[in-house]
Amino acid sequence: MDFLDEIHNVRYRLAMALKVSSFKIGDFTYIETSDPNKDFVIGEEEGKVFVLPINKDCIKFSQDIKHCLGFDYYYKEQFPWKEEVKIGVLDRIIRILKVFNDYDEIKNYIINQEIIQYEGKDYAMLEGDLYFSNPYEEFLDKLKDDDLENIKKLSKAYQEVKNFLDIQVENPTSIEDIYKEIESELIKIARKYNVELDYGRSIKLYSDERISEDEEHVEEEIREPINVNSLLAKIRAKKVIERKDEFLNFLLSKEGEFNIWGEIKGKGIILDEMKDKNVTVLLTSSQELEINIGGIKRKILVPKPSILFIKKGSAYFEIAR
Repeated sequence: MDFLDEIHNVRYRLAMALKVSSFKIGDFTYIETSDPNKDFVIGEEEGKVFVLPINKDCIKFSQDIKHCLGFDYYYKEQFPWKEEVKIGVLDRIIRILKVFNDYDEIKNYIINQEIIQYEGKDYAMLEGDLYFSNPYEEFLDKLKDDDLENIKKLSKAYQEVKNFLDIQVENPTSIEDIYKEIESELIKIARKYNVELDYGRSIKLYSDERISEDEEHVEEEIREPINVNSLLAKIRAKKVIERKDEFLNFLLSKEGEFNIWGEIKGKGIILDEMKDKNVTVLLTSSQELEINIGGIKRKILVPKPSILFIKKGSAYFEIAR
């Protein structure tokens, strides 16, 4: 058997090792397994075998295997070019996020909508949960802004002092004075930019405090720390919006030939990339995407300027938009 790549070979071996039964469904072979969560679907194109994991029992509740695989149309079918349509290309999924009529629509969308997406991803990165590469982060890295640098320093100090309070050190009164001093500086910056503060989990400020059973005292005894990453992300977004024309020109200057994962070629702007999982790309003009996955070459016509979200089928995780 000739597989699309090694991961499909491994999946095939897993499917055969766990196989309970199998049956044909459309152009695919469905492998029911002993695994409580996953089954497999096997397809073949131009002699290349590809194997896709699928949620257990999905097919029992849906008559369309494509729905269970996470797309609406297979690329060989006729499909409408409209927002939220998902196209399956072997083990890749292309989702049409946005379709534009002209260049002005593109610019308005970036300023009014895409910056909101970027702010959320920036917060996720500051929290240390995820990593994205995009023009937004590049633009922010180029800013030499005193307030942003000050917030970064204050945030680190604030979190460090909070850690001492969390472990309930002896004689915490003086530590809380430092904590309140830093907190006051953060509040001043938030007010300067008219940013609403978010708060993190509740923490106990004094090791010798007892929480009263009387609820009216709870607020005095328990305080939540400022969510410094949320504050930083909000003010960073404000800084970008203040320079929105400059940011827009910076982003649009990124247009050029791209080759996503060495598989998908076109001309546009990589708006966002989560390594080895998904890519968001802006195509400012109609064109044909050239696709070469495992030697199987295909083309998909993009009839209008669009934003596409391209995901590897093996990457279950994606950012909600």
